[in-house]
Amino acid sequence: MDAVVIGSINVDLVVRVREMPGPGATVLAESARHQVGGKGANQAIAAARQGVRVRMIGAVGTDAFAPMLKDSLARAGVDVSGVAEVPGPSGTALIFLEPSGENRIVVVPGANAALSPETVERALLATEAPRETAVMLQNEIPRDAVMAAIRAAHLRGWRVVWNVAPPSEVPAGVLRRGDVIAMNEVEAARVTGREVSDERAAAEAAEAMLARGAGLAIVTLGPKGVVAASARGTFHLPAWPVEVRDTTAAGDTWLGAFVAAWDGGEDVREALRYATAAASLCVSRMGAADSIPARREVEAFLRSRPQGKFV
Repeated sequence: MDAVVIGSINVDLVVRVREMPGPGATVLAESARHQVGGKGANQAIAAARQGVRVRMIGAVGTDAFAPMLKDSLARAGVDVSGVAEVPGPSGTALIFLEPSGENRIVVVPGANAALSPETVERALLATEAPRETAVMLQNEIPRDAVMAAIRAAHLRGWRVVWNVAPPSEVPAGVLRRGDVIAMNEVEAARVTGREVSDERAAAEAAEAMLARGAGLAIVTLGPKGVVAASARGTFHLPAWPVEVRDTTAAGDTWLGAFVAAWDGGEDVREALRYATAAASLCVSRMGAADSIPARREVEAFLRSRPQGKFV
C-alpha cells in the first residue's frame, strides 16, 4: 500500500493544566513539552507505522525546530523528499491538555501557509506511485492547495482521503465515488450545519456527504465509536472502553490506520475495526506522534479481544 500525505507539519507545545483559564484569569500548568505534530505529520507517521509506504508533501521553516521535525518523520519511515524548507518559523500548535484527556488546540500555520496550489500539483504529478495510492489531505494548509491536490490526485487516478479538519465547506462534485471523507462529530456539525450528538445524527451527516459525491463518508464519535456510509448502506461500530490519558493525535492515528487497512474493497468494517483499535491504543498513552502505535501493537490489541466483537 502507498500513500501520499499532503498537510501540516507542526511543533506542538503541550501544556498540562488542571483547569482551563477563564477570561482574564491565569492558571499554573503542571508541565509543558515540545513534540512533533500537525495533522499531516501525524497521519503520515500513523500510516507508516502500519506498514504503508508514505511520502510526505509539506513545509517546515528555517528555525531550530525544522531539523527535528524532518528527522522524526524520517525515523518513522516517511519519505521526506517532498518536504520543503521555507524562510521563517515552522508551524506551531499550542495544545492545552486537561485531566480528562481532552484537549484544546490553537494552530499557528507558519511554514504550512507557504504550500501553494502550484507546489502541490507539481509534487503530486512528479510522484511515482501505483494506481492504488491514497492521497491523504487535511485542512491545516491553504484551502486552494487542498483543492489543487484533489484535482491532481484525480488526474493520476488516485483515491482521495480528505479529513475535513478544521472543518470547511465541502462543495458538491469535488469528490468522486472512490474517495473518502472523514471527520469527527464536531467537524460534521460544522460542515453540515446540524447538530451531531448521537449515532443517528452522525449517520445523517455521513449520508449528506455521500450526496455531495463522496464514495465513503466516515464520522468518528470518540468513545461512541464510528459511523460509516457508502452506497452499500450506513452502519455504526462501537469503540472499546479504554482509560483515556490524552486524545491528541487520536483522529490522525485512526485515519492513518484506516488507510493502511482498507484497500478500497468491500471489507470496510474490518478496516474500521482496525482503525478503532489503533485509536484506542493512542488515547491510552501520552503524546501526539509518540503515542501512535505500530502495527504489531494494534494486532496484539485485536487478538486480546473476542474475534469480531468490540466488547
